[in-house]
Amino acid sequence: MNDYIDHMNNYSKLQNKDIFVAIWLFILTIMTFLMIVIGGLTRLTESGLSMVDWRPILGIIPPLSNENWLKVFSAYKASPEFIIVNKSMNLAEFKYIFWWEWFHRFFARLIGIIFILPLIFFVVKKAIPKRLFLILIVIFIFGLFQAVVGWWMVKSGLNDNPYVSQYRLTFHLINALIIFAILFWTALNSSNNKIIQFYSSSFSESLFFIGIILLFITIISGGFMAGTNAGQSFNTFPLMNGSIIPDDYIIDDYGFRNIFENTITINFNHRWIGSFTFIYILSFTIYFLLSSKITFAIKSISLFVVLFFSSLQFFLGILTLLSNVKIIFASMHQSNSVLLLASLLFAYYQFKNNANKPKPL
Repeated sequence: MNDYIDHMNNYSKLQNKDIFVAIWLFILTIMTFLMIVIGGLTRLTESGLSMVDWRPILGIIPPLSNENWLKVFSAYKASPEFIIVNKSMNLAEFKYIFWWEWFHRFFARLIGIIFILPLIFFVVKKAIPKRLFLILIVIFIFGLFQAVVGWWMVKSGLNDNPYVSQYRLTFHLINALIIFAILFWTALNSSNNKIIQFYSSSFSESLFFIGIILLFITIISGGFMAGTNAGQSFNTFPLMNGSIIPDDYIIDDYGFRNIFENTITINFNHRWIGSFTFIYILSFTIYFLLSSKITFAIKSISLFVVLFFSSLQFFLGILTLLSNVKIIFASMHQSNSVLLLASLLFAYYQFKNNANKPKPL
């Protein structure tokens, strides 16, 4: 009897550890989502080039005196953005963009702390299974890489050209989305104490999987929209300058680079890739809602959430175009794209969870 009680107590402790690990992973997922939102706002407020150096440790301390502010502002005055774009900017205006970029970098460091310290604690308490530990190491590597890519992106706007490279900005965004997706999927696995593989293994699962890939492609094309300010080139929908396919969609000198550098091509591609993705997601969710293969719980919750966020995303995309990329609509559009990704991942996870019997951790 005593052995049984000891066994149940040990099992209860193990379950509590699993719960705390899952909560920690969900907190990191939410923080990563907020980081993407903050990064988008930093871009939209044109604040990303206000800090012209990268100090991974000391950079957490902002200017604390007027003398320090003048020193930081003087360094900014030597940058191409000030010389070419903001040469009439005063100290008060500089502080506004500086605080956006500082908070962006501060929040990134905070995520690192929230990742590392609990990880050490859970490892010491032997609450992290070997497989989960390996996944967390991969996430950690992606996080370090993200920091380096972030500075690499900023550096592209500190030379002769006062604008960040759209290639580097989009790469930075892709890496953030990968971190978010891995974290969210791992948190779902941890909360259910199960191992559910991400890859699809059936036709039904492939419908979800393709939707997630299409959404990734759409968001990537949105990164090039943001990186080139292509959203401000045409503010009508669905026509562009009165045509479905606008003039100069292909500039001969650009060749394949039209896709990434021609703002007309970028704008056209993003709006129609987004439209196709919306129609695809709408179609397969309706198919599943009318299907008898899935449980009522998934029908009534997961898929309806996907429908809501996908419809909202399409509406916000149009609104962002028509408003000439007004900050509030552009930020909501970007933020909702990550929420749509999360809803798709959750619905996909729930579908696989109900369709399979995965082995326990």
